[in-house]
Amino acid sequence: MKYDVHYMSGAGNLFSVIDGRKSTVTVEEWSSIAPILCGVDGLNFRTEGLIILLNGGEILDFQTEFFNPDGSHGAMCGNGGRCAVQFAKQVLGLNRVKNFSFTMAGALYFAEFHGNNVRVHFPQPLEIKRDLHLESTEMNITCDYVDVGSQHIVVDYAQISSESESFNTFDINQFAPPFRNHEALAPQGANVNLYSLQSNKSVMLRTFERGVEAETGACGTGALSSAVSLILAEKAVSPVKIIPTSGKPIIVGWNDTNLWLEGPAEFIGRTEIIIP
Repeated sequence: MKYDVHYMSGAGNLFSVIDGRKSTVTVEEWSSIAPILCGVDGLNFRTEGLIILLNGGEILDFQTEFFNPDGSHGAMCGNGGRCAVQFAKQVLGLNRVKNFSFTMAGALYFAEFHGNNVRVHFPQPLEIKRDLHLESTEMNITCDYVDVGSQHIVVDYAQISSESESFNTFDINQFAPPFRNHEALAPQGANVNLYSLQSNKSVMLRTFERGVEAETGACGTGALSSAVSLILAEKAVSPVKIIPTSGKPIIVGWNDTNLWLEGPAEFIGRTEIIIP
């Protein structure tokens, strides 16, 4: 079967995006071929997730299914949601700038454009655990656990930093796995976020993502979770600028009634992939 794949970047978070409105492929089949559709292609890069846009019916503009590169499925992807809205406008022909409605991972989301950026509104966090102590054979950490439709732990780099390594060069791919799979976070585990506070309005963030099992260029739900953690701790104020590994800022706003994620969502390529 031939698949028309658009490649998109949500603030440096890379996705394979497909119009699945006329497809008969099942969720189980998408899951099995996600590793191929996220794999290295002629553009010589590997994407960090697969997004399928489906018909929305009479109420919604569209529905989405999101798959990690390992085929796992069922979590919200913040930057993926923003890319889906841009895709719906540019490819599906929903030519407007506000009042987009869609589902991802069984939850309802609303979105609009702010200039060239896409802003997605989220429900309030599902769960927050403050000052969680996790131990590994290498080190012990104190972190916050935040679930915004995808589970995250948020770690202050200051507690693990050393003079020999900077925030940008620290080996997060070696540091994160024991905590990503920690027994205290079973059964789902969690994504691992390291932050470095620049001011109460600006935060540098690196994220090791579950399902990718490596650091990604950006993570929308990681940005949300980190902002929630920092605002609760009164280290940051809303809205806060999150600077991910890609260097492309994401903005998070949070108060008692609203949680939102805003940033760029761009098309960066297109190809056809044939899977027997």
